[in-house]
Amino acid sequence: MDDKPWSRLRAWLYSLLFRSPKSNELVVRLADLSRSDRALDIGCGPGAAVRLAAGIVAEGEAVGVDRAEAMVDIARRRSTDFDNIRFEVGSAERLPFADGTFTVAWTAHSFHHWEDRARGLAEMRRVLEGGGRALILEQDGKKHGLTDSQAAEVIADMEGVGFRDVAIVKVDKQVVVSGVCGPPNLDS
Repeated sequence: MDDKPWSRLRAWLYSLLFRSPKSNELVVRLADLSRSDRALDIGCGPGAAVRLAAGIVAEGEAVGVDRAEAMVDIARRRSTDFDNIRFEVGSAERLPFADGTFTVAWTAHSFHHWEDRARGLAEMRRVLEGGGRALILEQDGKKHGLTDSQAAEVIADMEGVGFRDVAIVKVDKQVVVSGVCGPPNLDS
């Protein structure tokens, strides 16, 4: 994990050089958002996926959280055209939101940076309402991604903090681990 605070210059350069339009579009598509969803992007960077989500959740809200204040500043400046969007400074391990605030939460290409993945997953679970959906999107098997064995560990960790129906899919060289917040579905 990178413990140094991000300067404005570093955040700006990152926001230009390491954009992932295909990944942002993929995670928003897989989130299967409705007009009334309340969506959270954990590790939102400059907020591109949050802005995509804001266009869909017209009656809801799209929220991004990032631990780099400079990155949150960039996201806020780039998102002034939206009235259903906001960005907060915070970490995956300590999300600055009340219990059950969101209907869907995701992290795209930042899970591998989380200091304490189990605590971050527990926080993700905490801020989702019952039945809320969680997605973790990472590169398939890369240094900054998830191998098959690591993805299997994530499934066990998610189930351990209360996610059900946890599954892995691979799409466009990405690993997506998803789950639903709450007790096992007894209807099936």
